[in-house]
Amino acid sequence: MGAATKLLRQEHQAIRDVLNFAEGVSVRIERGEQALPEVLTKVTDFFRRFVDQCHHHKEEDIFFPTLEKKGISASGGPLSVMLMEHERARGLIQELSEAAEAYGTDGEISGKAWARAAWDYSGLMQEHFGKEEEVLFRMADNILSPEEQVAVAADFERLEREKIGPGKHEQLEAMMNRLIAQNGKR
Repeated sequence: MGAATKLLRQEHQAIRDVLNFAEGVSVRIERGEQALPEVLTKVTDFFRRFVDQCHHHKEEDIFFPTLEKKGISASGGPLSVMLMEHERARGLIQELSEAAEAYGTDGEISGKAWARAAWDYSGLMQEHFGKEEEVLFRMADNILSPEEQVAVAADFERLEREKIGPGKHEQLEAMMNRLIAQNGKR
């Protein structure tokens, strides 16, 4: 496993922890229990900032173009599927955001909308990560040299500082770890 794919796999695990937590929140909402509005907002913010602005842009701006230069087609193959799924994920994050924002005024309706979007988002991302890990990352590990993997990982760090700011990655992970610890996984 190369440096770049190792970093992406580590991020997948951190994201999976939050997806599992979001599913647990969704179960409670569907049972008619109240969720704290800040929980919905923080989970949604994590998906927007950590997953989309940071993780997906590492893939879209650096990783995928690197693979394309090494011969993996951007049209009709795994890269195009990944990009389509990123766009679908952005739409679901927007649904989560709208529902989280409305939750304070019409709790039950928007809570159920948030739960539906969270289930859809979690299912999409879990499948997406499986495809990346089982297909794309294996391909990358076979075609990228150790030096190229290290260079891509360094580019990830630079992009992360530019897109979300220095230290924000760690802050977002720590925020979610605290939230999960305070509210339980399910």
